[in-house]
Amino acid sequence: MSSFTFKQFHINQQHCAMKVGTDGILLGAWADVNHCKNILDMGSGTGLLALMLAQRTKEDSQIYAVELDPAAAQQAQENITLSPWKARINLIRGDVQHFLSDTKETFDLIVANPPYFEQGVECKNKERELARYTKQTHSDWLTWAAERLSEKGKISFVLPYEAAKTLEKLTALYCVKQTEVITKIGKSPQRMLITFAKQPQELEHNQIMIYNEKNRYTDEFIALTKDFYLKF
Repeated sequence: MSSFTFKQFHINQQHCAMKVGTDGILLGAWADVNHCKNILDMGSGTGLLALMLAQRTKEDSQIYAVELDPAAAQQAQENITLSPWKARINLIRGDVQHFLSDTKETFDLIVANPPYFEQGVECKNKERELARYTKQTHSDWLTWAAERLSEKGKISFVLPYEAAKTLEKLTALYCVKQTEVITKIGKSPQRMLITFAKQPQELEHNQIMIYNEKNRYTDEFIALTKDFYLKF
C-alpha cells in the first residue's frame, strides 16, 4: 500500500522501507502525552508516530522526529508538511545516537518503534534492511534516550514480547507500564507496549486484544484507536 489515510492526516509511504503497521499505531495512540511539551520520535520512518502525537498534544508542544534513511526522511518531511501540525514537528535527517549526543534539549516523552530483528534473511534492498534489522541493541536505544530524558519524563517502546521482557531486566530505569498485545483470543502475547521512567511508580500492567473470536476488532482496540482509523 503506497499510502494510508487517517482521520486528520495522510501518510505517503512508497519511498519508505517499513510501512504503516498496527504496532506503530498502537504505540502512537497508547503513549502517555500528559504534561509533555518536548517529544522525541526515534527512528521516525514515515513520520507516523510524530503525526499521531502531534494530533494528541496541545499547541505549545514540540515534536522532534529523527530518521536516518534519506528517502524515508524526505517522505516523512512531505507527510509532515501536508499535515495540520507542520509548525510543531521538526524533522531531523540523521543518526539518533548522534542527535541525542549533540542536542541540548531534554524530552518529556521519547517514543520508538525500533528495528526488531537480528540479522537474518537478506532483504530486497539496503533501506529495508536498515529499517528491519538492528545493529544496536534495544538496550542501547533505551540508554541513549535516558540521557536526554527530563526528570519526570517517560520512554515508551513497542517491542516483541520477549525482547521487552529482556529489556526490562537490563535497564536501571523503572518500568512503569506494560501492555501485552494479543492478536486474537487464545493466542500468546506477541508484542508489548512498555514505558520506562527515572522516577519509581507503581507498575501498571494490562493487556489489549486486537481481534475477538469473530475476527472483528475488539471494543478495547477500537476505543484506543478510534481517533485515527477512518473505519471507526
